[in-house]
Amino acid sequence: MREGTALESALGLLHLPSRVRTLRARELPADLETLLRIVAGDDSVLSQAMKTSELSASVVQSAASFYIEQILLHPEADSYRVLGAAPDATIDELRRNMALLLRWLHPDHEANGARALFANRVTQAWNDVKTAERRVVYDATRNVGVNGVSARDPRQAGPPTTSRRPDEAPMRASAQRVGRPVRRPKSIWRYLKRLMGQGRS
Repeated sequence: MREGTALESALGLLHLPSRVRTLRARELPADLETLLRIVAGDDSVLSQAMKTSELSASVVQSAASFYIEQILLHPEADSYRVLGAAPDATIDELRRNMALLLRWLHPDHEANGARALFANRVTQAWNDVKTAERRVVYDATRNVGVNGVSARDPRQAGPPTTSRRPDEAPMRASAQRVGRPVRRPKSIWRYLKRLMGQGRS
């Protein structure tokens, strides 16, 4: 694989989770859309990734999912990073990434529904930057740190991420520790259907 691709970074993180802090401090790969399309179920992109890496579909999908959970959706990520984009991304790029992430996070796509809890993070990030006016306000108030990673915004509260393997369902364990059942946020999907319908106009 070409040095520095999103797929290479994802596979490296899957095999060596201790690299998570280093990768969180770096800029996102320019071809991050590849990982978003893999998790969203784009078979042609998945097939190309399997051919490039010479690995099975399950390994490639696990690597893409784990990278997104750990590098995009970690608690200190700002709204641009949550959406897998740089601060200078266009509205169309942000909308595309939001749609791909929500397709991946939808309970119908995710068998156990645990990742659906991340949907609130994605929709909050989109709400922060979905218009030029909102971006101006958000850009003026976000507390930028190293490479676009900001101090945690309480509005973006979401399930904690860890450096566990993707099959360990850290969110489910976290919810059980505090005695709360894991629920699928049903009402949010009605809102998202309306939101994504507006995005097409």
